[in-house]
Amino acid sequence: MRNPVNQIATSIVTRLLALAVVGALGACGTPSTAEKKGDKPVDSPTTPVAKKEDSVQALVADAGLLLKQGRAQEAKAKYAQALKKEPGNFDARVGEASADIKLGNYDSASSALASLQKEKPDAREVVILLGLLHKEKGDFRAGINLYEGALEKQKAAGQAPDPDLLNNLIVLYRLNKDYDEGEKTCRQLLSRDPDNVDALKNLSLIYFDQEKFALAETIAINSLKLNDKDAALYNNRGMIRVKRGRYPEAVSFFKKAVEIDPALISAHLNLGAIALRYRDYNTAANHFGQAMKIEPRHPEANLGFGFALAGQQKAQEAISQLQRAVEINPKAADAFGEIAMVTNLQLNKPQEALEWCGKYKGAGGGDDDKDAVALECRNIEQTLKNQEMMKKQAEQAKAAAAAEEAEQAAKKAAEPPPAAPAPAPPPK
Repeated sequence: MRNPVNQIATSIVTRLLALAVVGALGACGTPSTAEKKGDKPVDSPTTPVAKKEDSVQALVADAGLLLKQGRAQEAKAKYAQALKKEPGNFDARVGEASADIKLGNYDSASSALASLQKEKPDAREVVILLGLLHKEKGDFRAGINLYEGALEKQKAAGQAPDPDLLNNLIVLYRLNKDYDEGEKTCRQLLSRDPDNVDALKNLSLIYFDQEKFALAETIAINSLKLNDKDAALYNNRGMIRVKRGRYPEAVSFFKKAVEIDPALISAHLNLGAIALRYRDYNTAANHFGQAMKIEPRHPEANLGFGFALAGQQKAQEAISQLQRAVEINPKAADAFGEIAMVTNLQLNKPQEALEWCGKYKGAGGGDDDKDAVALECRNIEQTLKNQEMMKKQAEQAKAAAAAEEAEQAAKKAAEPPPAAPAPAPPPK
C-alpha cells in the first residue's frame, strides 16, 4: 500500500499548529481553578480526592483537575455529581460546558453558556468559553467580536484589560490571519507585562505562521528562560523544526512537551503525524489514540487514527474510523481519499473505491497530477474502463463466434441432401 503521509502529512502537521492553543485559552475550565496574575503555585494532588459525601466545591475542584489532565468525560461526570447536589451551582455549570467543548458536544455547551451569560453577562469564564466555542466551530470572527466587545466594556469601566482575554483574542486574530492586529495586541500586552509567557508564545506563533522562523524560535527560546516547564513552548519549537525538515529534532521537542503535559493534544498529534511520515503506524496509532482520549471528536486525531489503521492493513477498522472522521468533519477530503485507496488496494473493490473517489473530489480533494489520490482515482477509473472494454470485446467476440457458427449451420442446412447411391447391379 502507498505511504499515506506523502499525500497528507505536511497538510496535517501544518493544520495542527493552529490547534496549539496557548495556555490562557485552554486552561479556563472553572473559576474555582483558574489561576490569577500574581498567584503563587500551590501543591495539588495528581488524582481527584473528592468522595461522594464531599462538598460541591471539592467535586468542582476535582472535576477541574480531571479536565486539566485531559479526562473530559470523567470531569463531566464529576460536574454532574456536583450539580446533583446543587443544581444551580455556577462554577459546576461553567465546568460542565467546558467539558462539553472538549468532548465536541457543541450544541450542549452553547445552550449552557447562553443560559450562564443571561445570569452573568460579563462573567470572565463564560466569555472565554464562548470564544473558545467559536474557535472550535471555526467561526473566528465571531470570537474576535466577542472578545473585543468584552475588552471595550472593561475599558469603559476604567478597568485594565484582562490579560487572558487579550491572549485569547490574539489567538483568534492569528487563526483568522489578522497578523498585524495580533502582533500589535501582543506588543501592547508585553509593554505592560514583559514576562507574560502566553503573549510571547502568541507572538512566536504569529511569526511562525508568516514563516519568520528565526524570529519565532528566538522568542520561544527566550520564553523558555521564563518558564522551562511550559509544554506548549517545546511543542512550538518542534513545529519550527518540522518546517525546516529536521524531524528527529522535532520529535525530541514534541516528546518533551508530552513528558511535561501528557494532555497536550497538539504534541500527540504532531508525534502521530511524524510517525505516519516514517510509516511507524503503531506509534502513530498510539499518539492519535491518546489525542482522541483527550478530545474524542477531534477532527485531526480521528483522521490520523484512520490513516494509522490503514497503514496497519486493518481495512475494515480503518474505513469505520475514517467514516467517523467524515462524520465529525464532512469536508475531510483526505478521509474520503484514504477510504477509496483502502477499498481499492486492500479490499480489491475498485467500483466501490471509485464512488469514494467522487466524494473525495466533491469535498475539495485535488485534481491535478501532483495529487496522489486524484492520480490513483484516475487509474482506478481507467482500469475499470479497460475492464469494461475488454468485457465488451469478449462479448462481441463471443457473439461473433456464435453468429459465425449459426451461419455455418444455416448454410449446411440449406445444402441439398446428397444423392442416394445407385443400387448395386443384380448378381449374374
